[in-house]
Amino acid sequence: MSRKSVKPQTKQELAHSYGVTSRTLTNWLTPHQERIGKRQGHTYTPKQVQIIYEILGEPVDSDE
Repeated sequence: MSRKSVKPQTKQELAHSYGVTSRTLTNWLTPHQERIGKRQGHTYTPKQVQIIYEILGEPVDSDE
């Protein structure tokens, strides 16, 4: 699906890529926790990030 390689990311990094706060991202992901699984420390694994992309759609790249 994605042409880019998926890297491990923190919740804050994911929230930033979607242009929302960590709290909003948490609200979006809460119903899908069973499918996503538990984070490893503060970081989602590449597999978990891929699942999040499947659920929410891939974030649009923005110029930083």
